[in-house]
Amino acid sequence: MNKLTHSKKPEVCHFRLSFYSKGLFIFMLGLILDFQLTAQSKWHEDLLNYINLKLEKTDGGYGWEDQPDSHLTPTFAVIGILHDIDELPANHDKLISFVRSHHPQYASNSTSALTYKETHEVLYLKGEFLSGEAGASGSEMMDLIYQQIQGILWLGGDVEEFRDPLRLWKSQAGNAANYEEHGYPVLLQEMMTTICRHLLKVSAEDSLSVIAYLRSRRRVNGSFNNAPVTDGGDGNILNTYWSLYALNTFNKIDLLKEETTKWLQSCQLKSGGFTHQPSPSIGTNTDVAYTWAGIKALRLLYSEPINREECIAYILSLRNADGGFGNQPGLPSTPMSTYYAIDALKSLGALTSLDAEVILKKSPITQKHDLSGLNIYTVQFEAQGSGSPEEAVELADKLQISMWGAKNGDQKWISTAQRIADKRKVPVTFFIADEPYRKSVSVSGMGTFGHILDFICPPDIRLPETGNNQSWQEYQKNYIQPLINDHGALILQISNNEPLFRILLDESIKNKAYAAISTIHFDQNFLFWVPSLYQYRYQLPFIALQDAHGTESWWWSDELLHYRTLFLAKKPTYDEMMNALNHNWIVAVRHDSLSGYKTRMLGGASGVQEYIKARQKEWKWWGDDPINLLRPWAVITILNKKDSLETARPDNGLNVRIRCWWISNRPVLKKPVVTLTQLKIDNKVVKTDYFEIKDRSGRSVTDTYFLYSMPDPKKGVHTVEATLKFLKDNSLRVIKKKFIY
Repeated sequence: MNKLTHSKKPEVCHFRLSFYSKGLFIFMLGLILDFQLTAQSKWHEDLLNYINLKLEKTDGGYGWEDQPDSHLTPTFAVIGILHDIDELPANHDKLISFVRSHHPQYASNSTSALTYKETHEVLYLKGEFLSGEAGASGSEMMDLIYQQIQGILWLGGDVEEFRDPLRLWKSQAGNAANYEEHGYPVLLQEMMTTICRHLLKVSAEDSLSVIAYLRSRRRVNGSFNNAPVTDGGDGNILNTYWSLYALNTFNKIDLLKEETTKWLQSCQLKSGGFTHQPSPSIGTNTDVAYTWAGIKALRLLYSEPINREECIAYILSLRNADGGFGNQPGLPSTPMSTYYAIDALKSLGALTSLDAEVILKKSPITQKHDLSGLNIYTVQFEAQGSGSPEEAVELADKLQISMWGAKNGDQKWISTAQRIADKRKVPVTFFIADEPYRKSVSVSGMGTFGHILDFICPPDIRLPETGNNQSWQEYQKNYIQPLINDHGALILQISNNEPLFRILLDESIKNKAYAAISTIHFDQNFLFWVPSLYQYRYQLPFIALQDAHGTESWWWSDELLHYRTLFLAKKPTYDEMMNALNHNWIVAVRHDSLSGYKTRMLGGASGVQEYIKARQKEWKWWGDDPINLLRPWAVITILNKKDSLETARPDNGLNVRIRCWWISNRPVLKKPVVTLTQLKIDNKVVKTDYFEIKDRSGRSVTDTYFLYSMPDPKKGVHTVEATLKFLKDNSLRVIKKKFIY
């Protein structure tokens, strides 16, 4: 990819010079341009260096600083920056091609795939949801389509392919994947349909319904929010900007113009930056995204911030030594925060304010930590907490899992698994990592949301009972604070509502609530299809979330194997893991077919990723060939009548159970990979019975095992020897187990 060149097109005031002679005019204009080029060259150079050195990738686009490949959102941000400062590269074709083919929910993250029109046809005509490393979602993120369309238009490209698919877009009201109890759609995403159709000059046949929807979301002060006015609560500055943008496409922006202007101006704080609403009860911080939205919204209303100069000064305070901008003062630069800052200054006609010489400092949050003497351990959040505790311990041993967070695991299961691990000297600690089903929290003006209240705590803690649909403030007081007091923590699983999670995460950073953000999850990467979460890279830890479904740990082996969370500590204890969370000495890691057998690592304080990567041999779960994932072919479990948590325990004597490797899909078993060909007990070949358990419909296999009964075993040491066959190539492997009766 060609490096960006400095073809300066500075901002120049427009004034009349008709009284100058032609020669004097040219001379004076030359002096002005020369002064502008000299004054602007430093910030231009720093900004372009930030883009070229930290964000540009070899695959044709731009990505986050700590990732090896590009992503649509950082690429959109860079295109927006270059458009604002008139520095778009001369050859647009490669960049247009990247944007066109890299919607993260359809294409693989770093390899060009289908165009949006092709994937949209597959989705709507065949009912199939193609997905790349981002993974499929129950809701299509329309803002990602907006980034494609707007990015291509900035580059002067053709967006014809988006026209027909846009006509099929419908409201996402009632979509369960929004995890809002009333069925409210995500307002920001709803507005993208109208805005994208406007950009493509597609007729808005549903304009009346869109206007009616916006009317139901507009407060008397002119602001907009996710929940209807009848639910109460004030507006949100991001939702207000995108709503005004949509109304402007219908030429319906004049209603409540004065009230809206006053509300927007009231969002500006003394620092000069904007917060999400006037006098908010939670999430009281300023942010460059809020400031950008306030400036852009006011501009639509032909107004500007009351304290314009303070606003400019606030934006300048976000600038870092690397040439980029952070979301808040002192935070590291990100592509989107840099775009917001540059675009906000451009909208204010204040890019020349960057000419002033200021001493820029490196963000203190990116100072590297002293990690010497720390070891690397594995924690699995929300792994299985039911089924066979024997097999859970076996998997922890074979897969080198140091900390096992049990989902839906009662204290009996956890204590039994821990007792087995301690007896066998397997270095794993079991703790609670759970998701409270059917529990939601309400946020004023937004709605009532689930899937955002996952938690961890020590195994002996009795959590307080809380009612459903509490306000965030009530939940924080009645549940989160007691949880934290008992050395627990809250984890954000997923929210596709950016205005909502910004408030909750910012509130958590200030007043302790969320301790981590889930990223890798099943075949998804939440950061890739909700990329605005990436702004919290250095503020909150990123973890992988297993989110176990089904009953047996053994059938969760693929998930346990393909991705995990690594943390740095002196020893693998719960307290040390919590210390790692508090210091952000923790990363989410994926290495499987979804990542192309390349190692994807997310999060961690400055230097943590480098420290862990340099010691890959200590924790990797693949062989010399990256495709060769190391896993057990089968598990042998010896059962007696006291094993109340085990399937197929005997009424007397012993049972020998062998579960083999199957391809599974949470928790449906698809097809066998390995089968048992021979079983020996004490060197004698014995005949086993084969069991296959199906669901209520009788169509899907949910459990399968081979069983040999020993109703009257002899006292003493016994040896079990199982011969296994890998069905793909008929290769054989023998596993053994000794036990004492």
